[in-house]
Amino acid sequence: MTTWDALRCAYAPVGLTELDETASLQRRVDRKYLVTPATWAEVLGDLARAPRVLEIDGLRSFRYESTYYDTADRESFRAAAHRRPRRFKVRTRRYVDTGGAAIEVKLRSRTGDTVKHRAWLSEQDVTTPRPGGALPPAAWDFVAGFPHTADAVGALVATLTTTYERTTLLTDDARVTVDERVVGTSPSGAAAAFPHVLIIETKSPSRAGDVDRALWRHGARPQKVSKYCTSLAAIETSLPANRWSRTLRAHVHPLAPVRPAPALAGA
Repeated sequence: MTTWDALRCAYAPVGLTELDETASLQRRVDRKYLVTPATWAEVLGDLARAPRVLEIDGLRSFRYESTYYDTADRESFRAAAHRRPRRFKVRTRRYVDTGGAAIEVKLRSRTGDTVKHRAWLSEQDVTTPRPGGALPPAAWDFVAGFPHTADAVGALVATLTTTYERTTLLTDDARVTVDERVVGTSPSGAAAAFPHVLIIETKSPSRAGDVDRALWRHGARPQKVSKYCTSLAAIETSLPANRWSRTLRAHVHPLAPVRPAPALAGA
């Protein structure tokens, strides 16, 4: 058991209801870091107060499966790559261990705030293959309800499915997610992984919190990383990826196709 695993088991628990009431943070400022498990354990040990860890039915780490939808010319990807002030991401998310599924639309405003909107779907809505990888019909009205995505909804197709394990921590001033064993897979079966690092994301209303400052003391700085964009750039190498070039070189490893495309990708 690694030190990070030991800490995750030792922290006091927090339930999902309390976590959502305390720090739902649908509107937030996100900061992402890439650190090794050993460095992350040192960062946690440097905090004045230990965080609490989300626990559901005795589990403290949860498997996620997210499928991202984009246009054929990768409008969502390109908006992020070129740092357009208004951009969007559309994805379905399945909570593998706890059950449940949702459609999510993430919007970035001109001020840099990220606002996430979610509507719950049935797991069948998310797992049933659609011709051409089209968006699930149950999600159309929701996605079409936002000006950013209304014109694109009919052209959205499943472009990448990411799988990973997530631990969620609650501190006095932030909600922190820790993603590990991250793999992105395209409908063709080509894949890319983050094999040696954790993706840490701090989510706070505005200012940097205690975890951010502890990360800075240990030499970590916010990095340009997106599970969708960096994985897709590693697979579709013709896409513009200068924004994530450092992350791609240092942390993302393309994998040979070893399995069929995920069912969510459609026929």
